[in-house]
Amino acid sequence: MGFIKKLAIASVITVAGLIIFSLTLFHLIPAHLYESWISETIRARSGLRVESASFSTAFPLAFRFEGLRVSDPAGKEIVRMDSLKAGMNPLGLFSGLRIDIEGEASGGQVSGTARAGLFGSSFDMDIKGVGFEAVSALSSAGIKIDGAFDAVLAVKMESGCPTGSLKARGVEFREAELSFRGFPLPIGSVDEAGLSAEFFNCGVRLDGLWIESSDLSARIKGGIKMASPVSASQVDMTIELVPYEGLLGKQYLLSLLSPYKRSANYYSIPVKGTLGSLTAGL
Repeated sequence: MGFIKKLAIASVITVAGLIIFSLTLFHLIPAHLYESWISETIRARSGLRVESASFSTAFPLAFRFEGLRVSDPAGKEIVRMDSLKAGMNPLGLFSGLRIDIEGEASGGQVSGTARAGLFGSSFDMDIKGVGFEAVSALSSAGIKIDGAFDAVLAVKMESGCPTGSLKARGVEFREAELSFRGFPLPIGSVDEAGLSAEFFNCGVRLDGLWIESSDLSARIKGGIKMASPVSASQVDMTIELVPYEGLLGKQYLLSLLSPYKRSANYYSIPVKGTLGSLTAGL
């Protein structure tokens, strides 16, 4: 047997041994230690709290969350998922670390890829048919939509700051409601809802979070200046409301918005503070 052939066989055996050793070591470590490390790392870097009903390792090099909840520092839920699996893809090791993500949330599917290498990192996510109730932050902001949405997120890290975009649109609507100071503002049948945001200069520009319905047009615009932790990021946005005929006849509801009336049929409400503590011009 030639030297080259022996060397090739020895290399294959060595690599196989390293892979088997890594897999064995990965699964020997108790799952709760991984869970604590992941939760503490996310909290230290973003200020967000990550909790799950159950957590486990999965073959070959993956983590699985069931009943995942992401909350702000005060414990207020932001988003929740039925399940999430994040696994290191061995095929991506030659070009850097690659983590494949797949999950389920409110009847829809979530998939994505996170990459990290010598020349930067990126994160791409595709969301299909996820119910709006999965985004608990909407309900906390007084926005309730019975339906589902699609979204695409593409972000790269450049000089320590994210650049990219987030696009989302509603694909299924049944009913919706806005609330102000605890009072519901019925907005009729929803025709369109969506979101468009850009990441640049260590901030987020919200080009529009909008709802178009038979009774109301609502839009949120503005910016977020990112900070560490994420919950300390400064928010400067505006909610714009244009009521239509169905809502104009309910003056007892519109009277609640009178301090923010800018014209006969236009209301502008400032939203300022931090992501961890917002004040909607109240």
